[in-house]
Amino acid sequence: MSDLNEVQRRAITDGDGHTLVLAGAGSGKTRVIVERLAWLAGERGVDPRNILAMTFTNRAAEEMRERVLARLGVDRLGAWLGTFHSFGLYVLRRDIDRLGRKKSFTVFDDTDQLSAMKRLVQDLPQTFARVSPREALQWVSRLKQDVASPDKTTAPASPEEESYRALWDRYHDALARASAVDFDDLLVLTSRLLEEHPEVREKYQRRYRYVHIDEYQDTNRAQYLIAKRLSEGAGNLFVVGDEDQSIYSWRGANIRNILDFERDFADAKVFRLEQNYRSTQAILAAANAVVANNEQRLGKTLWTAAQGGDRVRLYMAKDDEDEARFVIDEIASGGTALNETAVLYRTNGQARPIEEALRRKGLAYRVIGGVKFYARKEIKDILAYLRLLVNPEDDVSVRRVLNVPPRGIGGVSLERIEAYATERKLPLMQVLREIEIDQSLGPRPRDAAAEFVRLIDDLTLLAQTSKTATLVKTLLEKTKYRDYVQSSDERDFRARLEVVDEFVTACAQYDEKKSGDLLSFLQDLALVSDTDEYQAGQPMVTLMTCHSAKGLEFDSVFLVGLEEGLLPHANAEDSEMDVEEERRLCYVAMTRARKRLTLTAAESRMVYGQKRPCKASRFLDEIPSGQIEVLGEEEDETDYRRAGAPGGKARRVPAEAPKADAGRLKMGTRVRHARFGVGTVMYTSGVGTKLKARIRFATGPTREFMVSATPLEILEGSR
Repeated sequence: MSDLNEVQRRAITDGDGHTLVLAGAGSGKTRVIVERLAWLAGERGVDPRNILAMTFTNRAAEEMRERVLARLGVDRLGAWLGTFHSFGLYVLRRDIDRLGRKKSFTVFDDTDQLSAMKRLVQDLPQTFARVSPREALQWVSRLKQDVASPDKTTAPASPEEESYRALWDRYHDALARASAVDFDDLLVLTSRLLEEHPEVREKYQRRYRYVHIDEYQDTNRAQYLIAKRLSEGAGNLFVVGDEDQSIYSWRGANIRNILDFERDFADAKVFRLEQNYRSTQAILAAANAVVANNEQRLGKTLWTAAQGGDRVRLYMAKDDEDEARFVIDEIASGGTALNETAVLYRTNGQARPIEEALRRKGLAYRVIGGVKFYARKEIKDILAYLRLLVNPEDDVSVRRVLNVPPRGIGGVSLERIEAYATERKLPLMQVLREIEIDQSLGPRPRDAAAEFVRLIDDLTLLAQTSKTATLVKTLLEKTKYRDYVQSSDERDFRARLEVVDEFVTACAQYDEKKSGDLLSFLQDLALVSDTDEYQAGQPMVTLMTCHSAKGLEFDSVFLVGLEEGLLPHANAEDSEMDVEEERRLCYVAMTRARKRLTLTAAESRMVYGQKRPCKASRFLDEIPSGQIEVLGEEEDETDYRRAGAPGGKARRVPAEAPKADAGRLKMGTRVRHARFGVGTVMYTSGVGTKLKARIRFATGPTREFMVSATPLEILEGSR
């Protein structure tokens, strides 16, 4: 550990107890966890089987595992290193029967959940309000992530909530009938086991005496409870996180978990990692200036020993096409290797003009977060067949492939089968086994159902002895699935068949790497995350959302669309807490850059086929004028900022004005801001270059600014 800095060494060798490592972007947090695990297993002599480390993505877990093994010089560690969801799956496979559930359950992914919810919404009585299946799932998920359930002691707040409450019960009944769990259940049911069954809790506490959590700022209520209960045994909880990178509240993450760590654990020790090993000082200074405007933070200021670097660049485009042209021309100029270049945006829809410009220029690129390989229809069909082989009670999979390829079981026949299954409370597969004696159906659907049952039975037997690739090849042959693909899509069938062939290749590669059975194969696929596809080093430009970029880094980053309504997003306008999360998202995106950071904004953008004017993002105002190079404008003593009017031209604001008048700012002072207009100072805090002012503007919003970095004009007199 000789090349670690002093704070890193102190955190790693801190010993037992509750420890919070506040690790800023690029400060070597993964290195700290790796060295901590190696120190425990090596220097402290802790049995690796007593060590647990959980993170959020398979890619991060695999990197952690490989680095620890390399650090210790061994082939196998014995510690449990993986994602929260994979740990939940590990626990539930062993102890879910304590909750009255079968251990052979299926894990429903997003598509399976949506398919199930669509049917439930359709089956709601006419007296209920119509709701979107996806919104219903989001409502259910928000409650589950907080380890909560609908409050049935109070009346619904709206007709839609009444529908959501009814769907809550129906959805979980459907999961139980299918012997299935969803992704939230992997955490919620695990936390329930640890809360409600002392013998289960004590078993895992004895096993895992040293608990480590990476990206602690992203934990939700269920993950917090899992970590808390596991660490109560030996009292050792080591968490690493950064409140300034908490950007996932929309999927349940609770920033209070990291902000309240010292309150939750009385003996907590806190270490701040502020030395950055990734970005230039110029990039860090700009990013620090933005995130410093947030109030929900524990506080840290990133710095680097490598001083200097190019100033952050800003290009004010006429429209989104001009923005795309500029970005791609810059990339094509050859300043940075393609594989070290990324274009980041707030929403997926912003990628289209960038993609078109890349294609016109003939530059290779990849889109992270688009249609995933395992989300394609062909793969979902094959996986549905495979899941039936390990869980015949999976009704969602039955519905998906019962008539794929077509077997002659029409909609009317399927409705009768469904009604019969609902009436008798039986899985669809069991009803299909009895259908040969059901004279209410015609001979064709009866024969087709019998054929389907025989196919599943034959493949189930084959799965006991064959490798996954052999099983899939047999499945494709028996179902004539390739012929089905070709006949159903004459134009693009070749591309779709390539997807099928690639899946067979993936199965074969799995067979070579692992000796697990079909259930293990399906479990691994169920835990694949959005950014697991990313592979560094390939010679192509990377396009992704700011959220997907978390944890990655590139020599050159283009952060596009820095406009009100995009970043910060329009959904955040009415909540200061949401604006703070958008600011953190901007900070995360900026700190992905190692050597060069380029920001762009457009005066207008095409939205739903219409060109609309745009305002530059408030986050641009928060970057000190001396740290931005505005491209396309002559250099002089003035600072260029956007006008407050929509679509207005860049205008000049004296760069030294805020500093000259800063001493006159006090409560009640009237000021004018370039974008927000006239306002009144509510209060100030700090002194000198750290002076902050909270200002209420006549247009409605209230904002806090770092005075030394904000173009303010102090008006004479008072309101």
